[in-house]
Amino acid sequence: MMGFLCTMQVPFLVIAILISLYYHDAGLRPLEITAGLMAVVGLILLFIGRNAKDYNAGRREGMLSVAVSWFVVSLIGMLPYLLGDFVPTFADAFFETISGFTTTGGTILTDIEALPRSILFWRSVTQWVGGIGIVVFVVALVPIMGGSASLLYNSETTGVTHERFLPRVGMMAKWVSLIYVGLSMLCVLLLWAGPMGLYDAVCHATTCISTGGFSPRNASIAAYDSFYIQVITVIFMLCGATNFSLLYFALRGRGAKLFTDVEFRAFLAIIGVLTLIASLFLFFKGVKPNLFEAVWGAFYHIVSIITSTGYVLDDYNNWYPFFSFVMLFAMFVGGCAGSTSGGLKVARFIILGKNLRNEFHKRTHPNAMLPVRIDGHPIPGKVVHQVLAFFFAYLCLMMIGAVIVSMDGFTVEESISAALTSISNTGPGIGTFGPVNNFASLSSHSKILLSVIMVMGRLEIFTVLTIILPSFWRS
Repeated sequence: MMGFLCTMQVPFLVIAILISLYYHDAGLRPLEITAGLMAVVGLILLFIGRNAKDYNAGRREGMLSVAVSWFVVSLIGMLPYLLGDFVPTFADAFFETISGFTTTGGTILTDIEALPRSILFWRSVTQWVGGIGIVVFVVALVPIMGGSASLLYNSETTGVTHERFLPRVGMMAKWVSLIYVGLSMLCVLLLWAGPMGLYDAVCHATTCISTGGFSPRNASIAAYDSFYIQVITVIFMLCGATNFSLLYFALRGRGAKLFTDVEFRAFLAIIGVLTLIASLFLFFKGVKPNLFEAVWGAFYHIVSIITSTGYVLDDYNNWYPFFSFVMLFAMFVGGCAGSTSGGLKVARFIILGKNLRNEFHKRTHPNAMLPVRIDGHPIPGKVVHQVLAFFFAYLCLMMIGAVIVSMDGFTVEESISAALTSISNTGPGIGTFGPVNNFASLSSHSKILLSVIMVMGRLEIFTVLTIILPSFWRS
């Protein structure tokens, strides 16, 4: 598996090398060394594991493979930053690379446009690869990896409703990959058709459908001052945050499933309510005196944050603090299960809300049997308990991260936003870590910690937490 993950990166590094040759930039040698190392390590590991089809891994091996893979690929993937001296420290390179592969989008770069175009392309590609989840590509090797493939897939795919994917994991992985590639290519063409060059279109398409948010421009999407580009990016951010099984059914002519799905309808409803509240607030407070600008500004940023993408049109830090609260709430909720987005996930949010409603009802009707239902189907008590445990772990991990960041001298609000944006894989937070700022001012240990939290958020927390427990290593 590890060998496949390494060799999978080589074609993208070769493209980055060709870009470096075309633009004659300083990224050539670092990319060549990284590509060579990736290829050698990958081929060695493939040779060592050539008889893997005779080994049927269990749940323990599946979870360990997923967690270790993210860190190993990131350690090699950060070499272009270090070898070219494009970032000052190991912690900076590690943070930037993990932020890419986990599609978080937070950056330590103070001047993005100062980096070579080839390096910025590689930076965007890390999000495209991480967006769909490295393991989704790996499950195409089901005949080689045996039963472990489904375990790996469940560890990697976000959300609580895995059963909505077809049970044939290999076939579903192929369809998801094709949909992902197809949407990426369509996004490139549509952006290129507007006031955006091909290079920028590719970089933004890879980070838009992956809901990553990296941009080769310092001002993000605002640099283009184009309503057309804003509309296109909103559409594909929403696609990236939608359950890919629903996109699959839509492409098979069953688009009605999109609007009969409780989670997707709740997702759109949350966006609509937050947009209504925020836009009216911005308009009547005079922040956006034009009503259309107020509605569109609120809508774009709410979609960008709730999908965990992180593109920005304006510095919402300069708007009223109330809007920052709206952003934090959207960041916390996140997108749909089974998508590339981060956050708690709308499906979990629904289960938590319905379970809370049932608890209130039981106060007056203690003998009532009230199962939590989604789409008319009862959710097993085991799943509800898992959601409650996940919610508690999510809050605990966020608070641990906030406490560590606060030791660097940041305010409580900034510390919480830094931790929340990391575990939700969003990118921009508030204050010092806001939409036009970066994470460069963090200490090295805080950058490493937040990087680990990003991976834990991307892998749904328990995949990483489980392997550090002593009981995991007992036979």
